[in-house]
Amino acid sequence: MSVIQDRALARLTDRAGLAQLLTPRARLLVEQTHDLEYERIDSVAEVRVRSVTPQSPLFPPDCRQGYWSQVVPSITRADFGWTGETAEPVWIDVLAEVEVDVVAETDAGGLDSLVVKAVDDYTTLDEFRAQFRYLDLDAFMTSHGLSTVEDLRASGEYLRTEVRLRRPPVFDPADPANRRTVALEAAVVIGAMDDVAGAVRAARRVAAAARDSPLAPGPFGVRVAPYALAVAFPVPPPGPPPPEQGLGQAQIDTLLADAGIAALFLT
Repeated sequence: MSVIQDRALARLTDRAGLAQLLTPRARLLVEQTHDLEYERIDSVAEVRVRSVTPQSPLFPPDCRQGYWSQVVPSITRADFGWTGETAEPVWIDVLAEVEVDVVAETDAGGLDSLVVKAVDDYTTLDEFRAQFRYLDLDAFMTSHGLSTVEDLRASGEYLRTEVRLRRPPVFDPADPANRRTVALEAAVVIGAMDDVAGAVRAARRVAAAARDSPLAPGPFGVRVAPYALAVAFPVPPPGPPPPEQGLGQAQIDTLLADAGIAALFLT
C-alpha cells in the first residue's frame, strides 16, 4: 500500500473524522441497507461512529455441489455438497459500526374499522352494481354464466366488506418520537481518483462476498444488505496537471451515488 493510501487509512480510523465524512452521505447509507417501505427520512440529525476495524478480512462462502454415480454392479447415484470459506479473503480497508439518528415519518398502518354486510336488498342489476365501488358486474356475470338478476340472486349470497384505514397523525419533525436511531456497518475501501472503475469493482467485490451474510432485524425499516458501501478517495496534492484530465469530485460523487456507493473525499 502506498504512502498516500497509508495516510488515508490513518485518517479513516479516526472515529470523529470518519463520522464527519459520512454525515453528508448518511441518508444514502441508510437507504442502501434498509428497505424503507413505510418510512420516509425527513432529515439526518447526527452520525456517530462507534468502532472502526482497519483491514478487516471477509471470507465469502465457497460452495461445491456434484454427484457420484455407478452402473456396475448396480445403478447408484448420490448427490453431495460442501460449504466452507474461501482461502483468499476480500479485504475491507475500514469496517465501521455506525449509528445514524434520523428524523423520519412512519406510516404504522392499521385499520380504523372493518365492517362486513350482506348484499340482499336489490331487485335490479343496477341496484346491485351501485352497492360496490370496485366491481365490473358485466365481466363477473359473463365469467359465471349469469344473464339476469334472478340468475345473480340464485347463484349465491354476496357480502360487502368496508375497510377504513387509520390515518397517521400530522408529521411533526420536532416531535422526539419521530427521531430514530439506525445502526449499520459501513464497509470503506480506499480508491484512487485516477482509477474510479477499479474502486467501484473493489466495493462490488465486498458486496458480492457478503451477499449471503445473515441480516439481523432492526427497529427501522427492513435490512436488505449487511454493509453500506463507501469508497474513500485521497485527493492528490497540487501539482502539474496530468496528461489526461480525469473525473472531478462532483462527477465521481454522482457516478457512485447512482451505483449505491458513498464517495468520501480526503482533502
